[in-house]
Amino acid sequence: MKTMKKLTLMFPALFLLGGCVIYQRPTGWTQAREPLTAERLAEMKRAGTSDSAIRRQLEFHGVESKLTADDLVELKDAGAGDALLAAAASAPVKEPQEAQPIYERHSHRAYDCEYCHAYTVAPFYFATALSLNYIFGRSWGRCR
Repeated sequence: MKTMKKLTLMFPALFLLGGCVIYQRPTGWTQAREPLTAERLAEMKRAGTSDSAIRRQLEFHGVESKLTADDLVELKDAGAGDALLAAAASAPVKEPQEAQPIYERHSHRAYDCEYCHAYTVAPFYFATALSLNYIFGRSWGRCR
């Protein structure tokens, strides 16, 4: 019986401490980086994408491997301008990168935190229920 009382008193303390750990949802995600190939660049140009949009894609995504002279000729035949050809020739080789979550640092003051309330109050409700069970015994909540 003493063990049961100790466990009943220990559970609220554990859950109150558990309420201090706050799960934080990501506020956004970084864009995944998939390096472009010469075939993809030519395909984008044939589809009507502007040279400036393709240059922006090259700056962020980079290329899978350095473009050869044949790749540049294929891109020129697809309708690329001189500025795009120069950007493609000097584009950096980059590795693929998966999208990453973005977490913002926030304080744990109640008025600054959107999610804190739900995660810190739930253990108090559970501790109250356990305490009532301890005070009123096993008959609490039964219909008589």
